[in-house]
Amino acid sequence: MNSLIIRRVFFRLLPAQILLIAIGSLNSVVDGTVAGQLLGPYALVATGLFAPVIKITETINAVMLGGSSILCGKLLGKNQTERTRSVFSLDMLLVLAVSLVLCILCLTAPAGVAGLLGAQGDMTGPLSDYMRGYAPGFVSTMVSTQLCVFLQLEQQEKRIYAGIGVMVASNVLLDFLFVGVLDMAMFGLGLATSISTWAFLAVQLTWYLSGRSILRLNLKKPDLKDLKEILLVGMPGAVTVLCLTIRFFALNYLILQHVGEIGMSAFSAINAFGGLFYATTAGVASATRLLASVYIGEEDRGGLLMIMKTAVRSGLLLVAGAALMFILLAGVWTGIFFPNPAGEVYQLALWGFRLFPVSMPMSAFCVIFVNYYQCRNKMGIVNTLSILDGAAGTILTALVLLPLMGGMGIWAVQLLNGVYTTLAVIVYAAVACRMDIMIRSVEEAVNTSQEVTAFCRKHNIKGKRALYAGLCVEEMACNIVQHGFDRHSSHSVDIRLVYKQDEDLLIRLKDDCRAFNPKEREELFDPADITHNIGIRMVSRIAKSMTYQNMLGLNVLTIRL
Repeated sequence: MNSLIIRRVFFRLLPAQILLIAIGSLNSVVDGTVAGQLLGPYALVATGLFAPVIKITETINAVMLGGSSILCGKLLGKNQTERTRSVFSLDMLLVLAVSLVLCILCLTAPAGVAGLLGAQGDMTGPLSDYMRGYAPGFVSTMVSTQLCVFLQLEQQEKRIYAGIGVMVASNVLLDFLFVGVLDMAMFGLGLATSISTWAFLAVQLTWYLSGRSILRLNLKKPDLKDLKEILLVGMPGAVTVLCLTIRFFALNYLILQHVGEIGMSAFSAINAFGGLFYATTAGVASATRLLASVYIGEEDRGGLLMIMKTAVRSGLLLVAGAALMFILLAGVWTGIFFPNPAGEVYQLALWGFRLFPVSMPMSAFCVIFVNYYQCRNKMGIVNTLSILDGAAGTILTALVLLPLMGGMGIWAVQLLNGVYTTLAVIVYAAVACRMDIMIRSVEEAVNTSQEVTAFCRKHNIKGKRALYAGLCVEEMACNIVQHGFDRHSSHSVDIRLVYKQDEDLLIRLKDDCRAFNPKEREELFDPADITHNIGIRMVSRIAKSMTYQNMLGLNVLTIRL
């Protein structure tokens, strides 16, 4: 299979996936910067204590988004549009309901929640104020996070980028207005974030209100089987985020016990940027999951292999480059939060910004495989890696290192955890390969007929069916090259033949040219006029079935013989 097509789609999906993961962190960086510069380092302690609540929302999002996006990808891969809309609607309604519950809880009982988060004494008031301002943003944050992935399925990445730009700009302006000008302190800090996330959601909703979206709300009675599958598929992905929530609770406690508030301030600053560290890593993994779910729906194992090769090779190279950039700019990041280079908290945070990014490539390697195994329903290894990476490896190491190393032990824990998870993946990982054909010219398309016929005979597909297979591939591949290829762009056609004993022969042609449905073209002309589209008509009559769809910017033609 031509890996160029997969790489092109992968890197088209990747920027939006990275920004999607970074959404919460972008707001955290903005809030942390304003808190550190205008309210002092202890304000960072309050925002750090709030981090587990954000992780809880991410856990819920991970369940729904992981399950619904994988299920929708598979359904779209099978061309089941109506059921895809049903899953989309079910996901939206459940996320809306849960986010409303969280909003009401933080508005009505902020002091109680602050106590559960570990706030004591003077910290309870600022944290409660921050939660009251942040609470309305639960709805917009959770719903917009879900919509980002569904917008990508409809190739609306520009709306995601525009929404993120609006969100960050409004958060910065409102933070300085509410905190710097109106002196609203921690409440203003939370309220600015809440309003900015609603602005982001408003930009996304313009697509769904336009009437052009494939996915739209269907308020009919939901299929409980879909809910069960969403939860079953999404739960392993949520295990990672749930473990991260547990890790935050545990590390917050251990750091306060063994390092004190200076360690907590430094740790909060790293966590504010931690999502940006993690965004590149998780973006690569999420793009892998989104693309893999479609290929699994198409039963394209060779494509899955290419996706994993692209993610591991190109994705890890990108993550390593991002890690290097963060390390080189460690002083800049530290100065954003702590303006006094002579301070103890500055030095501790500086080492954190230098050492924490080193674990990024190892973490990326782990989460890529976690998302891939999640798509393949290999839940045992998914849960094992999630628990190891999310909580067990970090907490157990912290119990040993923090009493011995103090503040520097915080960063050593992250590095060792990366080593554990990488070794676990290497031990388990295994790949398989299939036979594929790549076409880049008319000459190659013509010569493909013999290769296809030889493949069929090798697998005991004889007689007319073997000849028909070669003829179908040649006709359709030539049609794509002649009418779809653009002289000014590099194109190719991926062809896959799949045969299982006593089943139909499956032929799938995939290209990244402009959208073209051969079935519609066949129906445009008078059936009595045999001079038009003779090749398409011939294939349609030979095949048991011929289906077309445009998925993630790719034309996918499936022929069964």
